[in-house]
Amino acid sequence: MKKAIDIQVNGESYHCPFGLEFLGECLENLDLNVQQIGEKLDNNPFKWIPTLMYESIKLDKGELDFTYKDFVNKLDEDENGQKTMAAFLGAFVDSLRKDVPKPKVQKTNKTPSKKK
Repeated sequence: MKKAIDIQVNGESYHCPFGLEFLGECLENLDLNVQQIGEKLDNNPFKWIPTLMYESIKLDKGELDFTYKDFVNKLDEDENGQKTMAAFLGAFVDSLRKDVPKPKVQKTNKTPSKKK
């Protein structure tokens, strides 16, 4: 499971960890459940991707010297802000999907019957 991504926003580098601690902090800090996070991302990615990014950066650094609003403004001013958001979201989704066992598909030796 990929447990982190490094991003650049307006020339500043940030380490964004994922994993159990990140999910737990998000659920607690944002007062959401896992399903609601998915719904929020689907309904308004322009608010919720930066929110998750900010939570991840906070988890890595502890106290931050900038607010959520400051971070969103940095993203908005960055010409690659949308690409950075997409990369973060992709890594976040991958962190949820990786190493999840896939259901086994049973193969049959039967060939489909031909219609006459």
